[in-house]
Amino acid sequence: MDKTQPKLAIALLAAGQASRFGSPKQLAHYQGQTLIERSITLLEKINCEVLVITGAHHPVIHQHLKEISKDGYVFFNQDWQQGMSSSIKAAVSQCPEDCAGIMFVTVDQIQLTQADIQSLINLWQQDISSIVCAEYAGHRGVPAIFPRPYFSQLLDLDDDKGARNLIKSSPNVSAVLLPNAELDIDTVDQLNELNDL
Repeated sequence: MDKTQPKLAIALLAAGQASRFGSPKQLAHYQGQTLIERSITLLEKINCEVLVITGAHHPVIHQHLKEISKDGYVFFNQDWQQGMSSSIKAAVSQCPEDCAGIMFVTVDQIQLTQADIQSLINLWQQDISSIVCAEYAGHRGVPAIFPRPYFSQLLDLDDDKGARNLIKSSPNVSAVLLPNAELDIDTVDQLNELNDL
């Protein structure tokens, strides 16, 4: 990120149990990499402060990231069973003081590209007081950037809907059409289908 631009943290949310998947989804393979390695590699290219929030399956995920030298970003969310909001709160709590905002990305949005992430950042940099989110299939959601003035509201979240309601209720939201954000992997069959393409 350009030193003259406001600093942004990117939190990769990877704490879920993946009960429908049947095994640690974060460690499933897509195009020769685990989902978590693929996500971190993508985010490293953006040149922002990267935070990886783990929870369920933390020991095996942390070990995997150590083996590929990507464990420096990891923060364990001990309240992961309380859902997505707990990971958002963990990320906000770890966000460096000099960051003007934080972006949330989920580990299973495997079609996201560097250009997708950058388009959100570019729009946010035009008005860093605005929430900027992806729009796909008629919905708004992650990836999403929240400016620092929203951090207190993020820390007050207490359900499994994450920050969706905050996006809906805020008067100052800009959206970027990101069809690649629509797909999130829920089952092994879904991932196998994509790997076969």
